[in-house]
Amino acid sequence: MVCENQVLLVDAGNTRVKYVTLDKLNGNVAVCDNLTALLNKVSLLGNIHHIFLANVASDENEALLHQFCAANHIQLHIIVTEKQQFGLLNSYAQVDKMGVDRWLAMIAAHEMTEQAFAVIDIGTAITCDFVANGQHLGGWITPGYQLMKESLVKNTARVFADDRIPEDFSVGQSTQDCVSFGCQAAVRGVYLSAVDYLSSKQTDFSIIIGGGGKNMLAFAQFNGSILVANLVVHGLARYARSLLLT
Repeated sequence: MVCENQVLLVDAGNTRVKYVTLDKLNGNVAVCDNLTALLNKVSLLGNIHHIFLANVASDENEALLHQFCAANHIQLHIIVTEKQQFGLLNSYAQVDKMGVDRWLAMIAAHEMTEQAFAVIDIGTAITCDFVANGQHLGGWITPGYQLMKESLVKNTARVFADDRIPEDFSVGQSTQDCVSFGCQAAVRGVYLSAVDYLSSKQTDFSIIIGGGGKNMLAFAQFNGSILVANLVVHGLARYARSLLLT
């Protein structure tokens, strides 16, 4: 029998690697700068028997993990986007063209509500996917907050920005603040557009928000939205429990 503390869930994203053991799923998800740093930590743990991986970064991550797991007698489960799983049907004709992070975010959200929903993941990019009655309707992908700012600075001669993320929502009275608040407004626009889209189709629905930048939509929790720590990790947990614990 596999114990939950022997199962490691790994979300290898574009900028960071997030990880947590299955038994600590509802606690804080740890973060590493790269996969090598994570494997050093796994070596110290010594009791990991299974690793479930979601990888949207380079193929080198998977090669490195295969090598590490083979050397340490760990079973590696690489999760990929599927056409159908857990009662959720993907709308993509070519499911391999959808990032596994989006698929796992939907898998996680699908377990959290019985209503139609939009699941918004705010990271390097912002993704938003819509599901009703177990059917994926489609979604959006837009640049994340930092990418918006970097694009503005790179492609305009007299626009500049700083690294600050506003703690409130207002209007700017300097170029830096105008950029910061403007990009923040664009992030909020994804949420408001999702509400508008679902409102046109459903009476009752949920909005589920995750990702490293989820706090930029903290205002939405007052509208009944659900904020979670890491949707990808929660999606991995469904696969892990289904394959190992049932």
